[in-house]
Amino acid sequence: MEANHIPLIMDRLDKIVSEDRLRKFSNGIVVKIIVILQIYGISYRSSGKFFNNHPELMDLVGVGKIPNFRTLSYRALRIDWHEINVGIIDLIESNGENAAIDSFIVKTCKHTTAQRRRKSGKYKDPDSSWGYGTKGFEYGRKTHVAQDIDSTAAVEWKITTASIHDSTVAQEMIDSVRGHEYILMDAAYDSAGIYDYIMDNTHAIPIIDTNRRRGIVPDNLGFNRKQGIIIRKEEKSRYRLRWEIERTFSILEEIMHCEHIWHVRNRNYDVAVGERIVAYNCIVLVNQIRQRSKREIMDLVV
Repeated sequence: MEANHIPLIMDRLDKIVSEDRLRKFSNGIVVKIIVILQIYGISYRSSGKFFNNHPELMDLVGVGKIPNFRTLSYRALRIDWHEINVGIIDLIESNGENAAIDSFIVKTCKHTTAQRRRKSGKYKDPDSSWGYGTKGFEYGRKTHVAQDIDSTAAVEWKITTASIHDSTVAQEMIDSVRGHEYILMDAAYDSAGIYDYIMDNTHAIPIIDTNRRRGIVPDNLGFNRKQGIIIRKEEKSRYRLRWEIERTFSILEEIMHCEHIWHVRNRNYDVAVGERIVAYNCIVLVNQIRQRSKREIMDLVV
């Protein structure tokens, strides 16, 4: 990573993270450490060795010693990563025009292991399940994401089991981007209820791909869904922008290591994914400040 990017991220995190009481390692220090670990792809267990080999990073964090694995794990669980993310989003410039909502599956064990255990039903993670993702039938947790397309920042996320349909948590995701002019979604969200919610509760225009497997009988369509289908046809070029969220998922899965997060005892997937999304948004912020391309990621992530 270029030397001037990490100090910039540390400086911005200083402005975001608040402290509720005095302690040896403040929330700000813990967040800085975890963001650096996520950017460099280092586990909590290897954090001490990593920082000892990079004293310049330890100086940027502002500590002479890195907390151990147990302390990092304990403190990470008690940090509100959604609140941290809101602070970062507030620093990212956006024209508030286009937003997208979609989901991807985080695999909690190897596919072969999940297939083997499927016969007996004896899974180690009782909260994971089988669900359809972009890569087929997968076992794990589903991460629902609302994204600001124009800046490529992930605005909000929610973790469910993989079998939960995207439309089930659509309202919560819609609320997080309700200030945008357009909300883009694929055919999984094509329902009268979602059209009604957007048109009745926000000022956004829904552009949702039409699910033709459900059948389209004009006389049976509700008013809002009928209007939505017309809008989808008129906004073909805008709907193509939805692929930005798919590109973001590729980055989160392949570069930020969200595709496989193995299940271990007491693992909180909201925190595990949230740490990675916060680190990703820090990179988005750096790219914007440095006037770099939105998708310049590889030279920042080691």
